[in-house]
Amino acid sequence: MPSTPRPARADRALGGRFWAFWSAALAANLSDGVAMIAMPWLASSLTPDPVLVAAVATAGRLPWLLLALPVGVLIDRLPRIPVMVGAGTVRLALWAALAAVVFSGWASVPLLTLFAFCFGVLEVCYDTASETVVASLVPRERLERANGHLRTGALVVQEFGGRPVGGLLISIGLFAPFVLNVAALLISVLALARVRVADPNGETPARERRGLRGVGTDLTEGVGAILEQPLLRLVAGIALFVNGCYATALSTQVLFVRDVLGLGPAGFGLLMAFAAAGGVIGGQSVSFLRSVLPPGTLPVVCLTATSLVYCVVAALPLTPVVAVGYLVTSGLILGYAVAMVSIRQRITPDRLLGRVNAAMRTVSWGVSALGMAAGGVMVAALTPLTGHEGALRAPYVLIGAVGLVVVVFFGRRLTRLVREYDV
Repeated sequence: MPSTPRPARADRALGGRFWAFWSAALAANLSDGVAMIAMPWLASSLTPDPVLVAAVATAGRLPWLLLALPVGVLIDRLPRIPVMVGAGTVRLALWAALAAVVFSGWASVPLLTLFAFCFGVLEVCYDTASETVVASLVPRERLERANGHLRTGALVVQEFGGRPVGGLLISIGLFAPFVLNVAALLISVLALARVRVADPNGETPARERRGLRGVGTDLTEGVGAILEQPLLRLVAGIALFVNGCYATALSTQVLFVRDVLGLGPAGFGLLMAFAAAGGVIGGQSVSFLRSVLPPGTLPVVCLTATSLVYCVVAALPLTPVVAVGYLVTSGLILGYAVAMVSIRQRITPDRLLGRVNAAMRTVSWGVSALGMAAGGVMVAALTPLTGHEGALRAPYVLIGAVGLVVVVFFGRRLTRLVREYDV
């Protein structure tokens, strides 16, 4: 894992607590990067069926659709760092169990699907708490820098570390990447346990956070905060279309890389690592771009450019073209995500932030679960008509087309609302 760099003078205002939190996140993200290669490759080694491969990916996202809202209530009721420590500890134990299953030769698609679902449940708890606690660690005017550092740090260790290492470890044995996951998560849990954050829920009466009482009211309040806020409502609606389409390519990406580009596991990992370079640039550039672009236009610029690049990838599925396309879109997607998360953290009261984050994730990641399943079905259905390669290119066509339609119909309104509410 890369050593923690000394923060530049402009970033020292983020504070020591943030950098300690960031360092703990690096180890967890290293584990995630290894899993991003190991899980789909293991699934593809167990079955060539795109529907079954997509089912494993879908199981990992399904908890965002089913459980994110009640988890948001939990995050707004409990100290958030201990929730993250608990989720990381259980996830560590599950990775150890999966490593043993794979080493023993007992792995199967149904069992892998079950593990993926369990990891997804823990991810909902960990990521919702992580995204919510950032606003308690840094000044609000520095949220773009903080979120940019977290997202780009995740990309560096996931893409330049976790994915290539995961691809190389697969050549040793399918169980090997999961052993590394256990070690990385152990470091993360130990580091995170040292972070001290004042309870952001201190103003909430204890009786409102006891047991199951008031859960329904809390859920309604969290969802209502989005429905009543025009900007958040529009962003949620855009996510339904864009994230759902993007997930159709994500679930079959391993087949696209293997069967269309002709790359092996190491090549898959290196391609993703190359793409991460764009994400690092995008995440670190959000504060600058927000200051130089016309007010409110950054999200629309990112959406438009991403859609156009995916159209090019679909038309020219060659390794150099795909590598450059992944690099550019990774930066654009991360730039959009950092910008919108930072806005959400600024305009949402802290007592509602866990539930609002969870509700937004329910939309954006929950629809991804449906999109992943649809991706496998779409590829299987189109294969007799377009051939295997043509079917694997179809999700990229879908992303580009739907993205451009969203920009045409909602782009101007999104710009206006960002200007109005993000002051």
